Amino acid sequence: MKALLIVTAVALLMSATPGIVFGAVKPVAELPEIADLPNPFQFQDGSMVETPADWARRRDELKALFQDYQYGHLPPNAAMTVAWGEPEQDDEIGIVTRPFDLNFEREGRAITVHAWLIMPKDAGEGIPVVVQGSLRGFFARMRANQPDNGEPPPNPNQFYRIFAERGYAVAELNLNEVATDNRDNARTNGIYTLFGEDIDTGGLMAWAWGVSRVIDVLEGVKEVDATKVVVTGHSRYGKAALVAGAFDERIALTVPSHSGCGGTAPYRYIFGNSEQLHNIVGAFPYWFHPDFNRFVDNVT
Repeated sequence: MKALLIVTAVALLMSATPGIVFGAVKPVAELPEIADLPNPFQFQDGSMVETPADWARRRDELKALFQDYQYGHLPPNAAMTVAWGEPEQDDEIGIVTRPFDLNFEREGRAITVHAWLIMPKDAGEGIPVVVQGSLRGFFARMRANQPDNGEPPPNPNQFYRIFAERGYAVAELNLNEVATDNRDNARTNGIYTLFGEDIDTGGLMAWAWGVSRVIDVLEGVKEVDATKVVVTGHSRYGKAALVAGAFDERIALTVPSHSGCGGTAPYRYIFGNSEQLHNIVGAFPYWFHPDFNRFVDNVT
C-alpha cells in the first residue's frame, strides 16, 4: 500500500531526480530538467530499488524532497491532553457521537482542536475507522439554506448512516483549527501558534499533522481498531489526506477524492482546462512550502 501510494504521489514531485544530495536543499535553479515523470524506483544517485529494504530508503528520500520543496516539513508532536465530552445518541440514524477536544501546549503556547468520534450505536470493539475533516460546517449551511416549505430540516447526521450500517466509525476534526484555510489569515493560528517561526509547514502538511494527532487518540479507544484506519477527504482535503497517508505509517488505506493539482495530478501533463501549478500556488500559496512558487513556469 505504501509503495502504491508513493508511486501515485510521485507525479507531483518535480525534483525527485538523480543529482540531488539527500538531506540538502538544492536551489531550484540547479535542479536538472526532466520532461517525463521521474522514476519513483530510482535513487537520487542513479541506482535502482531492488529490495523491500531499498524501497524503505527510497521512500525516505521522497519524503524528504516533498518536505523540502513542496509541502514544508511535518512538525514534531506537541504535548497533548484529551478532554472527552458527553456522548449524544441519535436513534434515527443509529449512531453515538462522542466529542473530544485536543489540547496542545508547547513552550507556554496553547491551542485547542475540536474533534468528534461517531460510532454505530451498538458498536462492539475493534471496528475500522474513517478519519476526515469535520463536515459540521457544511451541514449547518445546508440546514440554513433549506427552503422553508413546512418540512422539517434534514437530519445533519444522515451522512453517517452509510458508515454506521457498514460497521465503521468516523473520526472528524476541525481542520481550520489546525491551520486556517484563508489566504488573508494563513499561518496565524493552530500549529503556527504552537511552533511560531520554527516551521516552514504548509497548510496541507499541517492538516496531515492534525489527522495524525487524532489517530494518536484512536489508539486508546477500545471500540476502534487503530490498525484499520482510513483517511479521506475531497478536493483540498483530498490533498491533505494524500499527504497524511504518505507520512503516517499507521494509516492502512488512503482515499483522496478529486485531489487534483497539488494532490495526485501530475504537474507535467495537463488535460483540458485542468488547474495548473501557477493557478494553485497563486490562489493558495499557504497550502505549500513558502518557496514552492519557485517552480511556477518551471515544472520540469
